[in-house]
Amino acid sequence: MTISIVGSTPRWVARAAAITAAGLPLSTISVLAADFPVQPRPPIIERPLWTGFYIGVQGGGGWASSRLVDPYFDISFTAVDIRSSGWEAGAQVGANWQFGNMVVGGELDALGASIKGSALNLDGAGGPVASGVSQDYRALATGTGRVGYAWGSYLGYIKAGVAWANIDSQSGVGAVGPGFPIDVDHQRTGLTAGGGLEMALIGNLSARLEYNFIYFGTSSINLGSHLPVNVDHQIHLATLGLNWRFSE
Repeated sequence: MTISIVGSTPRWVARAAAITAAGLPLSTISVLAADFPVQPRPPIIERPLWTGFYIGVQGGGGWASSRLVDPYFDISFTAVDIRSSGWEAGAQVGANWQFGNMVVGGELDALGASIKGSALNLDGAGGPVASGVSQDYRALATGTGRVGYAWGSYLGYIKAGVAWANIDSQSGVGAVGPGFPIDVDHQRTGLTAGGGLEMALIGNLSARLEYNFIYFGTSSINLGSHLPVNVDHQIHLATLGLNWRFSE
């Protein structure tokens, strides 16, 4: 029997070539995968919601109390308490820096106001000049530092700093005669503290509800009598505001 090597060689070569061709892509992919590992996608870093500068407007109500003590009894033989109420409105500018959930910042506020009150029919020895006194808080300003806690779209914060006020005081309120009432316009500086809750709305717009307490301490002023009297002032403010944040 004669075996034809020439006739059988092409079939063997074809089978080997087919097996090699079938295995080549798998080995090639394995080599490429080993040499070029798949890189993980970089994490998405979000800018903190509250970081950045902001400006805004605000408005609300104010309630004040003033205590007048005349050591010479010219205006009143007893201490006089003056209760005042009214409105205030203005603008603010500030900046926040957020670190995780912690937010720190500062703010300047300037407000126009009409917070008025009076005490009439006083029993002092000064005659018509002591018939009544009044207070009118016309302008307020504060500079405060803030610290707060952020969660979701909300920011709760407390604040403290310094305050200034322009106060118009009058004596002789209700008196009959030329020269009455007597105006005394004076400036006061003091301390303030408060807190609030702010909520992010649409885009960079946010809304807030805030309370502030302002204390000016005791000062000596002349309310038309020949001798100074001691007056202290404290104010409570409740405001609603809108802020626009300048963030990237």
